[in-house]
Amino acid sequence: MHTLHIISSSVPSPPDFGGAIDVFYKLKALNETGVKIILHCFEYGRPKADELKNYCDEVYYYPRKTGLPSLLSTTPYIVKSRQNQELLKRLQNSRHPILFEGLHTTSYLGHPALNNCKQWVRAHNVEHDYYNSLFKAEGFTHRKIYYKLEAWKLERFNYHLGSAAGVLAISASDAEALKSVNKNTILIPAFHGYSAITSLTGKGEYVLYHGDLSVAENHRAAEFVTGICRNLPHKLIIAGKMPQNSLRSAINHCKNTELIENPDADTMANLIRNAGAILLPARQTTGLRLKLLASLFTGRHCIASPEMVKYTGLEKLCRIASSRDEWQQTVKLCMTTPFTAQHIEQRREPLKTFLDIENAKKIVQLIF
Repeated sequence: MHTLHIISSSVPSPPDFGGAIDVFYKLKALNETGVKIILHCFEYGRPKADELKNYCDEVYYYPRKTGLPSLLSTTPYIVKSRQNQELLKRLQNSRHPILFEGLHTTSYLGHPALNNCKQWVRAHNVEHDYYNSLFKAEGFTHRKIYYKLEAWKLERFNYHLGSAAGVLAISASDAEALKSVNKNTILIPAFHGYSAITSLTGKGEYVLYHGDLSVAENHRAAEFVTGICRNLPHKLIIAGKMPQNSLRSAINHCKNTELIENPDADTMANLIRNAGAILLPARQTTGLRLKLLASLFTGRHCIASPEMVKYTGLEKLCRIASSRDEWQQTVKLCMTTPFTAQHIEQRREPLKTFLDIENAKKIVQLIF
């Protein structure tokens, strides 16, 4: 039986945000292939999770070193705050391969004490590009300064990926970019937990936008779709975590818009399945949005901006809209067009590339 160390930047259960979703369902799929997993995760703001024991033989938790010392370091804050000597000791006492989940966890990548361990990195983004996109989306706050400084540090730190035996990129565009620092970069799409298409046929009674509303880009996207749907006859539901007061205020002025704050997993799943159309706007081409996969595996019509689907191979499964007028016309079309068995069949072949168990098998072949 193969044994693999996996280092996660946070506790990946419950799988309720992008990074946690990819790690959680990767653990589950690797476990199904017979891999023995030793999981190391950093605990901050999320409690220990007994569910992880269902997929991992051993689970270890480490505190994250937040605060000024980590913030003032020339090492990126997301990396520096995850240095832990106890983690290093456990890794160096074993010769099993290591999978670092995200650049966040790579503080010990290439460390002399780990020369006997094959080391791989799962790249969730081209991190400096992602932080630059956060910088552009953020208003004039202290966060904006942090995002820009962190982007600069991350770009300088990115060369560390060259120490890895290989990099598992989450999207084709990321794979192309990361090959400049590690030639052995392979595309392994996001893990998501869906094993089959379960979309309902027919029409839905509302339009849906869903996402983590505490993220500036998603907040702006929610404001955008609110404006798009303001004068349309269809109900709009916006669902997600931690919306800002300004979004609440904007929605209060729209008679046909409802905000569902902090929905649990079952509520969100039902909202996606029962929507007539799901709106997927994005301004940046970064990583692969898990909301896109969730919508295609379980939802009806998907309307996306070009940036949401670029380089994914899923462009033909969505209706693409760029201008405000295109968005409005496409919403009207989708809400009056029944979603059929033929639509579902069109998704089947392209989505095979994104099946968790098949991608877990690819990881096993690469690492072992």
